[in-house]
Amino acid sequence: MNVSFFTIVAILCLQTLSTCIISNIGQYIYSYYLQTYAFTSNDILNLTNDTLLSSVDDFNISNKDPEQCSNSVSNEADAWAQQQSADLFSKIGLWRSGPMIIMTCILGLYMSRLGKRFVLILSMIGIAMQVLIWLTIIYFQLPEYWWYVAGFIVGLTGGEAVLHLVLNLFIIDCTKKNDRSTRFVLLEAMTTTLTAMTDFGIGYYIAWNGFADLLWASFILQLISIFVVFLFFNYSSPATVVSPPNQTTSPLLSLTEGNNDVRIKESCCSTNSCRKFAAVCTVFCRRGRSKIKSTNILLTLFAYIFYSLAYTAILSIFLWYQLDAPFCWSSTQIGNYDALASITCAIFSVLGMKLLTYVGANDAFICALSHVFFCGLSIWFAFARQSWQLYASLLISPFVDYQNSLTWSMMSKWLEPNEYTIVFTLITIIYTICSILGNSFFNWIYALTVVALPKLMFFLAAGLCVIPFILNICLVIINRGLSDDNSSSIKTSNSLTTFINLPLDDSDLICLDNFTDTVEPQGNSSLSRNDQTTSIDDPMIF
Repeated sequence: MNVSFFTIVAILCLQTLSTCIISNIGQYIYSYYLQTYAFTSNDILNLTNDTLLSSVDDFNISNKDPEQCSNSVSNEADAWAQQQSADLFSKIGLWRSGPMIIMTCILGLYMSRLGKRFVLILSMIGIAMQVLIWLTIIYFQLPEYWWYVAGFIVGLTGGEAVLHLVLNLFIIDCTKKNDRSTRFVLLEAMTTTLTAMTDFGIGYYIAWNGFADLLWASFILQLISIFVVFLFFNYSSPATVVSPPNQTTSPLLSLTEGNNDVRIKESCCSTNSCRKFAAVCTVFCRRGRSKIKSTNILLTLFAYIFYSLAYTAILSIFLWYQLDAPFCWSSTQIGNYDALASITCAIFSVLGMKLLTYVGANDAFICALSHVFFCGLSIWFAFARQSWQLYASLLISPFVDYQNSLTWSMMSKWLEPNEYTIVFTLITIIYTICSILGNSFFNWIYALTVVALPKLMFFLAAGLCVIPFILNICLVIINRGLSDDNSSSIKTSNSLTTFINLPLDDSDLICLDNFTDTVEPQGNSSLSRNDQTTSIDDPMIF
């Protein structure tokens, strides 16, 4: 697969623009329910969900006065609109989660056979079909279950999770190993800047001309992306794996003919499928790996899982939080806040990483510190009452996402190169489960508690974040002692190599290699940021 890096950048920019538009669909749904309450406030109990979002031109979240926002009628309308919106999102998430998790497993495991280009186009087609169904719902006033159909279809094609996984693999393929960290940091900065500008423009465009035109723009962006991938991503058929001649299956394969050959090939396919599934299940319990490495991998994995849940708990309800009293923000204000948040995160997160690296902090310590900031941010949101307090939170938010950025760089040191694809797929599956099911679950909880306990989700997120904090502290303790042992072992191996001055043949080199492997530690277990390259290769990044 020969793909230009600039072609991948073009696809990444197109998908970033489309994702920014799609992520604002919650504003549209909330506005519909808010307007529905205003027109049918006397018959709320008789309201049916047979039609949804009946007007294309009426979409606009107008900014309310603080006094109007705080009165009982507005509070009741906001609470009802949030309940209905969160309930709809939770149901969409349930319909989307099942097929998306299954297809993420299938497409990830069989990507070598299907081809990365095919998987990438398939995920783009699913997103385009979802947007097209949304437009059909808006224009033709279709029943509510069509929202579930759209979620189910995008789940069958893998959706955004598989799309970002394939893009990450393409970036790795076309980049030298020493340049990957620089490339990923550059791409993260580029997409963050593009997201900031897009969110800023979307906020003003929604207030000016509604949302339908933006959905058409997202649909066109997906079509352009499909065309670019089909035209410029050169296809090469997956290589056929041939069994070595020393295996017992080789003579059988060479002697079979006709139907017997077909049976053996089918048996091989089923065996390979079982092996792939077993490889995913046992990748973290490999026999040749030391106990310390296995422990580090499992601690990092579970820290990532609980952080993803905590992050999803806030992200799933943050839009309703901005639209609710006492803020009652307009679409313009939300766009301005999102743009400023993207810019501050892009700048201060890098500066924070540089500072922590300069003082010698390792990855696990940086992640533990970020969870402290995350817990503080969650509590800050829970007690915020004015708009300036939300903007003040941008001084904390750039430092809460290091677990997402550093998970790959931490795990890559403890994995073999041939395990990368399996682990990429597995973590993508984990991210899909946490984001899709977590989003649905937390929206459901929020719909039940928005009236009595509207700030419950922030305290829940703070509580969940304590678990990855403890796990990263365990990583710091485990690898601090290991780092001291490594330094003494490396000194011993260096002293041994100074006595070897004779010319060696190939067999001697092999013996020397085996000897030094027993003296030196298996891989660099030190987590010092000065001794490693940071990989930002994570499906949540884009």
